[in-house]
Amino acid sequence: MKVDRPNAQPLTPEEAQELNRLRTLIETAIADGVVTEDELSAIRTMALTPKPSYELLSQELAMYRELVTSKVQAGLLVAEQFSE
Repeated sequence: MKVDRPNAQPLTPEEAQELNRLRTLIETAIADGVVTEDELSAIRTMALTPKPSYELLSQELAMYRELVTSKVQAGLLVAEQFSE
């Protein structure tokens, strides 16, 4: 589902850098085709820390859905059994 946000503010350079750090962490975690509980914990810690803007949080969550959740659901990525 594509969400159009016409009033969204562009990310600041610092926010863009933080988004890139999270992308790197996620890509490293999924490179072997398995997401471990420790990797997921590290991703959650980085993604769920307080954000300076809603836009950054929104982009981070969208990236997680794209790179992890959708691939797990499609069977392209294996996730360890997570205990919540």
